[in-house]
Amino acid sequence: MASSLASPPRSVPVPNYPPVLDNAYSLGDLDSLMSDMHLQQSAHGISKAHSMDLCGLHLLRSPEAASRINQATFCGTSPLQGIASRSPSSAPVSNGRTWHAANSRGSTNRAKPRALFRDGDTRDAAYSPSSSPNMRGRGPAAARGRGAYRGGRGLADPRRGQGHYRRLWAEVTKVGRGQKLGEGEGSFPDSSVEDMLQIVRGLAPDASAIAAISQGLYYLDSGALAALLKELAKSGHGKRAMELFDWLRGLEDGHELICLCDVYTYTTMISQCGSHQQLRRALELVAEMRGRGIACNVHTYSALMNVCIKANELDLALDVYKQLLSDSCTPNLVTYNTLIDVYGKTGQWEEAVKVLDALEHQGIEPEIRTYNTVIIACNMSGQAQEALTVYERMLTAGALPTATTYTALISAYGKNGQLDRALQIFEDMIRRGCERNVITYSSLISACEKAGRWELALDLFGEMHREGCKPNVVTYNSLIAACAQGAQWEKAVELFDQMQSKGCKPDSVTYGGLILAYEKGGQWRRALTALDQMKSNNCRPDSVVYNTVVGVLWNTGVVWAQAKAVQVFQTACRQGHFRLAVHTSGESGSVDFGMHAFTVGAAVISLMRWLSELRERLPKDGPAILRQQVCMTVNKGKPSREHAYPNIKAAITSLLQGCDSPFRLYDVACGCRLEGPAGEVGEWLRGADLERAIAPYAKADLLRGLNREVLLKEDVSVEGRCSEAFAAVKRFEESHKVAAKSMSTEYVAGRKECVRLAMSHAGAFGFKDEVLHDAVLLVDRTMSSGIALPPAMLPLLVAACILISARQGEQAELLPGDAEIERVLGVSLRAVEGMDKSVRQVLGADTSAISTLRCLKLYLERLGSDFQNASELQRIAGDAFALLYQGLADPVLLEYKPSLTAAAMLASCRCAAGIVPFWPATLESLTGYREQHAADFGSAMAAVGNLMSMVYTSADLHPTTPTDTTTAWRGGGWAGVLNHNLRSV
Repeated sequence: MASSLASPPRSVPVPNYPPVLDNAYSLGDLDSLMSDMHLQQSAHGISKAHSMDLCGLHLLRSPEAASRINQATFCGTSPLQGIASRSPSSAPVSNGRTWHAANSRGSTNRAKPRALFRDGDTRDAAYSPSSSPNMRGRGPAAARGRGAYRGGRGLADPRRGQGHYRRLWAEVTKVGRGQKLGEGEGSFPDSSVEDMLQIVRGLAPDASAIAAISQGLYYLDSGALAALLKELAKSGHGKRAMELFDWLRGLEDGHELICLCDVYTYTTMISQCGSHQQLRRALELVAEMRGRGIACNVHTYSALMNVCIKANELDLALDVYKQLLSDSCTPNLVTYNTLIDVYGKTGQWEEAVKVLDALEHQGIEPEIRTYNTVIIACNMSGQAQEALTVYERMLTAGALPTATTYTALISAYGKNGQLDRALQIFEDMIRRGCERNVITYSSLISACEKAGRWELALDLFGEMHREGCKPNVVTYNSLIAACAQGAQWEKAVELFDQMQSKGCKPDSVTYGGLILAYEKGGQWRRALTALDQMKSNNCRPDSVVYNTVVGVLWNTGVVWAQAKAVQVFQTACRQGHFRLAVHTSGESGSVDFGMHAFTVGAAVISLMRWLSELRERLPKDGPAILRQQVCMTVNKGKPSREHAYPNIKAAITSLLQGCDSPFRLYDVACGCRLEGPAGEVGEWLRGADLERAIAPYAKADLLRGLNREVLLKEDVSVEGRCSEAFAAVKRFEESHKVAAKSMSTEYVAGRKECVRLAMSHAGAFGFKDEVLHDAVLLVDRTMSSGIALPPAMLPLLVAACILISARQGEQAELLPGDAEIERVLGVSLRAVEGMDKSVRQVLGADTSAISTLRCLKLYLERLGSDFQNASELQRIAGDAFALLYQGLADPVLLEYKPSLTAAAMLASCRCAAGIVPFWPATLESLTGYREQHAADFGSAMAAVGNLMSMVYTSADLHPTTPTDTTTAWRGGGWAGVLNHNLRSV
């Protein structure tokens, strides 16, 4: 800046003469121009006649300049027009560009203040004094003018805005004959907002903006400065705006530039505070305003409310609104729109609708944005029907929907389960030529996800690409969620990889959808890996993610995966998730616990944790902690998650009944409630039944120190071996079918005795259970071939099949000498060998056998069972081995394939023992048997249920000596428990 820009000494104020700027006004415009002038100048003590004299001076001085009188000089209806009112020179700058101001006639209080930059570039201006009712018209309020600085005294500085005209006068006196204002040595340079913007934008990072343009600030008023600060922030130079304003704030009270720090510049800087860290700065600025006696206006409070929203301090935003009312500020439409936004984000949709009612009651016409914000507020609160009601109200008021409205409607219809209506709105948008943006497509794809239409979601994604609409993270999140709902985990992975290749960074919602897709597809190992990736990418898992991961791990039924689920659960607890609400009632003498979990695994582990902690505290704190009654409420959760509640309830019921708990279950409005007398609960907490039930939770620490990658690789290996083995089982069952209808009636009638005889022979020789079960299967296969074998020959057939199975099952070394064999079997060895040949002839020399027992052991191997530990084996299989032993003689089970019978027995026994899940996901994936959907599986489970009921009424079928893989029956009537839980499932 030239030395002529230095701050001049204060002297007698001079009139606020308008400079001459480039603007295309003709002589015929002067009358109307003067009329507009008078409105402002009368407030400043300048008469209309004086104004005419000023214009006459310009006309006499330079005829061509008459057409360039800037109306903004007189009206000053926006901050950038204020640039003209304080600019010291009307001469063009060196590049020939000049300022153009808009004709402000006809503007109203509600019009948005705007300004014209050079070359007709129209940009939004900052808060204008004319946009506030108390800053227009005559009287003291108007006399304070734009940006009056009170300096703590509550009065405007009478010399404010006059120093630059003294500089202008100094330049005028230097104009000689043949010269124009702005020409010659030492001329007054043009200092516009646009120039300052260019200067600041071109500064090196370490250069000072203050040193570069501080002198130019003398020629701006507060409105122009507000515009400069706003444009700096919009162009990515927010720190420069802070640098300038903070320098101005730090000036002494007597400094000429301190007057630029007024309500408008403060409000502009408050509005630029966008992050949570900057919220403190915004609050400090407001405090500084109050300390300097600068009253906050409605724009200040509205801007501060917006900052609170950006920082997610929604309650604070409401506090600011209350202060606005307390300071007797009248809210405007912007304030109300902001308030509706706050209500929407806090779930107070009713209050948002009430604001709309209040606007109409006050006679303030809501704008389309107001209606849109209320619709969105209802959507965010899950009140889709209310959103549609507001839409109808908007149409009644004559408001025309915009693309934002249509997009909000699509979201509302989608959340309301009305995909067809959402598609109609989308088609209507196309017909009307409305822009379909990324939010529109994301909302419609989300609606497809809720309707289970993942194929349509992918089609819309393709259409979105064809229209050149770039997807964002919300779009990908909706797509991945849609694929998750459709159990299309492979496509979800493709989308996850694609979004990263396109530079779209996954967030917590993305990982949550991906993990859900893995859960739906049974890909629990991938889900566990995705959780690790999520954490490594600084995405914090929420309760939904933890519920999903814990659920998918627990649902596998794999021993170490369930232990890992407990570890993940405990990690989540340390982060504040899965909290148990505790309420003690003095009147009823009860202690009430509340549980929130929306996957079976999370609910079961939460229950185990609760019981484990009560069990640990009881010896330390005594029975008084239980009061008179112990209660637990299991909440259904949100409506969108209620579909999981029946399975959660069945799992909890099974677990508690399986360990003979004293709790009784009652249905309540929010879910179900467990209640138990404190005395009985205390005794039960000390018992062995509970210890067995909560063992998975108590033993999770055994995994600590083990290499997870090694465990994962081992599980992959086990899965491969079991899959290969089950494929062989399926091939065997397809080619070696046992047809009960082909068996003779004599055999069916005497089959029970044949099974008993086979048990006796196997026990006498000390054979493994596999030999017994394979032998019975060989007998059944032989008799279903249609052979007519007299009943007297059946013992010989049983003996032959026992020996065939023993030799095939690597039990030949246990066979004694021929004499001992004949003694045990009760028949000659020669006769047995003859029957052996007959059996092989009937079966086509194919004496292979894959019995139900072998299938059961295959399933347990997949779950990671330790066959050397009988107690651990029972904890996983329940009484499946004992039930299988009993079921050998049941003719009804002949109707089912061995693999299906084994599956039904395992699921039934796990259900009866309270082992959750009843039918693990890994076994469902291995076998293809789906508990809820396969008719054959359901029929087999019903047959097994009948068998379990018969066990307690048929003492002759009860085994006397369990073998190495058989455990004795527990006492009690758990067959009834099984039937109850099967009905629940």
